Amino acid sequence: MNTIRIVLNGALTFLCFSGGAYLLERGSFFLRDRWHPETGTYFSGVPLYLLAFGLFFLGAFTAAVSLAWMRGTIPMPDKRKIRPHPVYKGQIILRYWYFVVPALILVFSAFMLAKHAPNPSLRPTLKSGAAELYRYDYFGGTDYAMFDGSHRFEC
Repeated sequence: MNTIRIVLNGALTFLCFSGGAYLLERGSFFLRDRWHPETGTYFSGVPLYLLAFGLFFLGAFTAAVSLAWMRGTIPMPDKRKIRPHPVYKGQIILRYWYFVVPALILVFSAFMLAKHAPNPSLRPTLKSGAAELYRYDYFGGTDYAMFDGSHRFEC
C-alpha cells in the first residue's frame, strides 16, 4: 500500500510539471464554467504564468513528500488505512509549507486576475454568417457585441 502511495505521488508530480509546462507553452487557456459552459475563466498573460508556476510549486511539494517517504525521513502512514489521519496530513503540510503556501497564493491570484469571458470555441466565425454581430443570451438578457472581440463580458 505504501509503495502505491509513492508511485501515485510520483505520477501527480509528473502531471503537475507537465501541466505547468503545457500552460507555459500556450498563449492562453480557457477554463469553462461548470454550470454555464458558454462562459468561463480566460487565462492569458500574467494569470497564465501564475497558474503555471502554482502547478510547479504543487509538483515540487508532491516530489518532496515522495522523496522523503523513499528516504525514510517522514514516517509512512498506516498501511491498513487508505486515508491517513488528518493530523498526519497537517504535519506533512506544515513540514513543507514553503511549497504549499506559494502554490496556494499563485493559484488564488491567477483566478482573481483572470477574466470571466465567453467560450471562444462557441464564437461564430465569418463562415457562419455572423460577420458583424453575434448574440449572447446567457442569463435571460441579450447582449450584442462587435465581432472583433472588443466586448468584455461581465456578470
